[in-house]
Amino acid sequence: MKPRRFAAPCSLIVLILLQLAASGAARAAQSLARQVASEKIDALVQQVLDAQGLQRQALSDDQTFARRIYLDIVGRIPSYRELESFEQSKSANKRAELIDALLDSDGYASHFYNYWEDVLRIKSRGRKTVMVSYQDWVKQSLRDNMPYDVFVRELVSSSGFVWDDPAVGYYLRDAGMPLDNMSNTAQVFLGTRMQCAQCHDHPFDRWTQQEYYHMAAFTFGVKSSVNGYRNIPEFEAFQEVARFVRRAEMRESGQIDRSKRGGSPAERRVIRDIFEPLVTEVTVSDRKLKLPEDYAYDDAKPNQVMVPRTPFGPEAKVGKRANAQEVYADWLTSPENPRFTKAIANRLWKKALGAGLIEPVDDFKDDTVATHPELMACLEELMVESGYDMKAYMRAIFNTRTYQSEVSNQEPVPGEPFFYTGPALRRMSAEQLWDSVLTLAIPDLDKMTREDPQMMNLRLREMEMKRHVENVKQLNGKELYAIVKRLGGVQDHYLELEKEFQSKLNATKDKEQRAALRREFNEIRREKNTAVENLLAQATGSEPFDRREMLAELAADDADEANEGMDRREARRLQRVRRNLVRASEVVSPAPPGHFLREFGESDRDIIGSSTDEAAIPQALALLNGNLFNLISSRESLLSQEVQAADGESRWDVVFKSFYGRSPTEAERSLVAAQVEAHGFRKGYQQVQLALLNSQEFRFIQ
Repeated sequence: MKPRRFAAPCSLIVLILLQLAASGAARAAQSLARQVASEKIDALVQQVLDAQGLQRQALSDDQTFARRIYLDIVGRIPSYRELESFEQSKSANKRAELIDALLDSDGYASHFYNYWEDVLRIKSRGRKTVMVSYQDWVKQSLRDNMPYDVFVRELVSSSGFVWDDPAVGYYLRDAGMPLDNMSNTAQVFLGTRMQCAQCHDHPFDRWTQQEYYHMAAFTFGVKSSVNGYRNIPEFEAFQEVARFVRRAEMRESGQIDRSKRGGSPAERRVIRDIFEPLVTEVTVSDRKLKLPEDYAYDDAKPNQVMVPRTPFGPEAKVGKRANAQEVYADWLTSPENPRFTKAIANRLWKKALGAGLIEPVDDFKDDTVATHPELMACLEELMVESGYDMKAYMRAIFNTRTYQSEVSNQEPVPGEPFFYTGPALRRMSAEQLWDSVLTLAIPDLDKMTREDPQMMNLRLREMEMKRHVENVKQLNGKELYAIVKRLGGVQDHYLELEKEFQSKLNATKDKEQRAALRREFNEIRREKNTAVENLLAQATGSEPFDRREMLAELAADDADEANEGMDRREARRLQRVRRNLVRASEVVSPAPPGHFLREFGESDRDIIGSSTDEAAIPQALALLNGNLFNLISSRESLLSQEVQAADGESRWDVVFKSFYGRSPTEAERSLVAAQVEAHGFRKGYQQVQLALLNSQEFRFIQ
C-alpha cells in the first residue's frame, strides 16, 4: 500500500522543498514551505468559520503574542529584556524569527520534555532501578529534533540495560506488566484505548479480547520483569558451583543439611544484593502469549497460543526468522498506519491551540470524525511530508493567523466542536508556572541544566548500578561463590546492627531521635554496600566506586556549567538566589508530595496525561505564603536588579512587563502610586509584586 496523499495545496509543500533544496536554498525552502502550510491551515479553519457564521478574533498585539509564544515553546514567560528586545525589533518577520529562535533554544527541549514526561508517565525511580538515563535520552532526542517516528521506534524496539540503551525505560516503566505496556502503547501512540479488552470484549468499542491478545503477542517476548534473579545466567553459574560444593560436603559428612541448602540467612541476603541489579535488563525472547484460562468466548480456546496480529491497518506478518518486536515497530510507526500520524498531529495541534480536532486525543474509534476533517487530513500530510519533524510541524502552526489571533471567546466543552476563532484561553501548567516564577528571579533560565539534589543522587545511584553489573558480569560462578561466602560473615554483623536499630526505633517516639537513628542506620547500610562493591572491584581489578567523590564531582560540574561565562561576583550573587532551584524538567519525577509542582497539578505519573491545571485553595496559599515570593522580591533577584537599574515611572513598566508582558494602564499606575505613597517604595513594591503574582492575568495564557 502506498502512503496516503491528500488534496492540494497541502501536497505542494513537498514539491517546494524538493525544488528549492535542489538549488541549495534550504533556508528559503523551509520558510516558503512553512508559509504555504500556515496559509493552508488558516484557509481550512476559515472555511469552517464561514460555514458557522463566526468571525476570527483580531490579531493579537506583539506583547500578547510574545508572552504566549514563550509559554507555548519554552514553557515560561519572557523576561523584561527579552520582551523589550522583541518589541524594539524592526524586522517585518520578527514573529517568525522569534518562533525560530525559541524552537532552536534549550528551553524548547525543557518544556516539551515536561509534556512527554506526563504522557509517557516517566518516573525517575523505577522498580529496583533508576531511570535517569531514560530521562536524559528523551531530553536529548528533543534537543536533536529526533523525528517522531524514529523516537517511537527507538522506544518500542529497545532492549538491554537503561544505561546502555536508555529507551528501555519505556518498558521498565511497566516492568512485569507486558499487557499493560501494550495498552499504554496503543493509547499514547495510536490514540486507541484497548485496556478493557484485556479481560473481556470491549463493551463500548469493537475490540475483542482475542484481538487484544493478538496485538500483545508482538511484544510479549520483551521481558522487563524485575521480580527475581533466578533465571539470569550469572546466578545459574553461581548455583552450579554452589551445588557442586554442597554435594562435596554431603559426600564428606554422609548427610544433607537442608537448612543450608540456599545458604545462611546472611548469605541469602548477599546473594540478593549481588544479583538483583541484573534483573533490570530488558531482554527479548520467543516467549509465547496464551489466552487466559478463563477465556469465555467461542472464537478460541482457553490457553490457546496467540500469534502476533494487528487489529487495523496493513497486515504485519512475523516470519520464522523475523523479530516480532521489530515488525511491531515497523507497523506502529508506518505512515500507512491509519492512527499513528493522526494521533500525533492531533496531540500537537491541541498543545498549540488548547483543543484537539478529535477529543479526547487518545480515544479514537472507527466512527470518529474530526471537527475539521479537511484540516485533520492536511495536518497528517504535513507531519508525514516533514519526515515527522515535530519542530517543522509546530513552526507551521505557530505561524498561522489562527494561532496568533486573540484568544477565543468560546470555551472548549467536551462533546462539542471548537471552531478556533482563536486559541483557547488556558491556565499555565504547573511546570509553566514554576518556570515563569524562576524567570523573574534567575537570568538565562533556558541555559540552566542544573539538577535538584534528589536527581543528582539518583544519577549517582545509576552509575553505581552500572559499575556493579559490569563487575558481576566479569566474574564466573566460582568467583561469585567465593565472594558470597566471604561476605556472609560481614552480612551477619550488619544484620545484628539492623535488629539493634529496629529495636531502638520501636523504643522511642521522639521525632528527632528517630530521624537521628535513621541517619545512623543509612550510614551503616552505605558501609555495607561499600564493602560489597569494594570486594567486587577487587575481584575484577577495577577501581572502587567512591560515592562521595563522585557526588562532589557531579556537583562541581553542575556548578561550573550553571556559572559558565560569569565573573565570580555575579556567580556568588546568583548562587544566593538559586538555592537549588532548577527548572521543572530537572526536578525528580514526580516531584515529592508538597512540592510546588504537585500543588499546582503535576501528575503522579501513574496515569497517561493526568496532570491538571485546575485551581485549588492550596495553590493560593502557596503563592501568598510560599518561599517563591521571597525569591522574586529578594534584592538579588533578576527582577529586582532590573527595577533598580530603571528610573522613576519606568520601574513600573519593568514590573508589569515582567509579570504580564505589558505596560500598566493609567488606572493601574494610580493604584501603584497610592500603594507606594502609603507604605513607602520597598514595602509598596513588594505588595504590588505579590498582587501581580496572585492575579488571574498572570496565571492565564492569553
